Amino acid sequence: MRTIGLTNGSPGTLRGTNLVVWDGKDDSSNNIASGTYAVSVIAAATGYDDWTQISDDANPGNYVWAPRGIAVNKNTNSPYYGRVFVGNAQLGPNPAAKPGSRVGLQKLNADGSPAPEGIFSTGGWNWAGDEFSPWKIEVSDDDIVYVGDFTAKAVLSFDQTIATNSLRAVLRQDNWPAPDVALSGPFITGSGTNTQVWMADARTPGIGILRWNIDTNGVVAANDTGATIIQAGLGSDFQGLSYDVAVDGSNQVYVTQYRVLPGDTDSRVLRFPAYQESGSAETVSDWKIGSGDDSMGGAYGIAINPATNYFAVAFQGVFSPPFGPFQNSSVRVFSVTNGAPIATPMPILPGPYDFRDAAWDNAGNLYAVESANSLWMVFSPPGTNQATTTALATVTVGSSTRIAPILSEPSYAAGQFHCFLTGEPDVTYVIEASTDLKTWAAVATSSPLVPPVAKRPVTVNATNSLSFYRAYTTITVTPSQPRLSAPSFAAGQFHFILNGTANTTYIIQATTDLKNWAPVATNTSASATRTIDVLAPNSQSLYRALVAP
Repeated sequence: MRTIGLTNGSPGTLRGTNLVVWDGKDDSSNNIASGTYAVSVIAAATGYDDWTQISDDANPGNYVWAPRGIAVNKNTNSPYYGRVFVGNAQLGPNPAAKPGSRVGLQKLNADGSPAPEGIFSTGGWNWAGDEFSPWKIEVSDDDIVYVGDFTAKAVLSFDQTIATNSLRAVLRQDNWPAPDVALSGPFITGSGTNTQVWMADARTPGIGILRWNIDTNGVVAANDTGATIIQAGLGSDFQGLSYDVAVDGSNQVYVTQYRVLPGDTDSRVLRFPAYQESGSAETVSDWKIGSGDDSMGGAYGIAINPATNYFAVAFQGVFSPPFGPFQNSSVRVFSVTNGAPIATPMPILPGPYDFRDAAWDNAGNLYAVESANSLWMVFSPPGTNQATTTALATVTVGSSTRIAPILSEPSYAAGQFHCFLTGEPDVTYVIEASTDLKTWAAVATSSPLVPPVAKRPVTVNATNSLSFYRAYTTITVTPSQPRLSAPSFAAGQFHFILNGTANTTYIIQATTDLKNWAPVATNTSASATRTIDVLAPNSQSLYRALVAP
């Protein structure tokens, strides 16, 4: 219907927030019919000659003290497309000032900036923060965030804001085949009632790779212990001690084997044929790589890119004798065809490194978390790349969305300025005048005619013909009742999310007895959703938000 090029210099525009105004016309400058229209943005980059880190290590949003999992929303029909989720599994320094030091989940845009509703949330779950909780993260095709808790033997799910009221216990200890099973993951395939959860047994040799089906309630049924898809142990190519599993679009299964002793001859990554729903557990792999290769020691996380031509593995490295620091830690890219090495992207910061997980976005960029420097980072592949994202779910053109008015056919005579205003037929417009394009004053009102017409005459008393004129309409918005969610208390601060109305001021009040309320903060924001931090002597107060007079 309409293509708008964004330019701020040549070529293209700068990264960050850009304002785009659509006047409700098509590419031929004709007014479009009322209706609902989808809006999307195509972002493109000319790229680099080699895999290149494009994230900024100095960006506070890229800091995470002890990251263990990372995931990116790849749902191109979602308003959250491109959102990055990173889990911090250990309390870091100064959590009051650094959200990346808090135990829980970070929510960020691709450039490391905070999500509009706030950068951090626990989701209402009591994470252990013992380096294993939270654990791996995955985002399903229908915008559900799945997070493993290796310590609690659970997999949780949340919405894209990690709201407390969205928390579900998807996998629980009643779903474990045996009490000593140490399941790591998850990996997610499908969506809705066809969603499947995959987990790897982190014991040696353990059971292998298991899979569960999610029911209509969004969780695995009670006491469902899953199906073993890949069998580990004697007679199998898979010998267990696996921290991650991934499945491609052809249902081929990729698994890691965590080996940290120098010269270990077990394979580090294996691929198994497409699984059969009614078949027995698989034991023979298509291919396996990394036997005795210390540069592939400590395979910690694996991810397949959406084009299904590459997969990436985060390697923690091997212990140097006698069990000293990890060596040769890296994130590496391989071919899905045969596991042949493609690239080892190099971070900006010098090593040593401690990579723990990897993820991809739809543009082919590789994401990784690195614990030695407390960062998540992004690498762009060589060559051009682009991705299309839905910027807004829909835009409604019609009675609920005002089309910009147009003033035309101007003339000046006998102390009066005349023109015609074209706009919506049933709307009142205010006409403003200015002599310097800085200071504007209302000089007339154009009311709807009877019968209503889109084009109507406008006459304004004017002392000369050297003024500028413009027209606009106002829409009165009644602020919605504010809702408070995602509460947390740490280091003398009470933290929560306020959902209300954009460009509205809210007064935050506190009480200890539900009788005497006192104001503790005032918040004004252009966003309907905003993060609130209040100084609090303890965690025993109650809070509410009121629309300011």
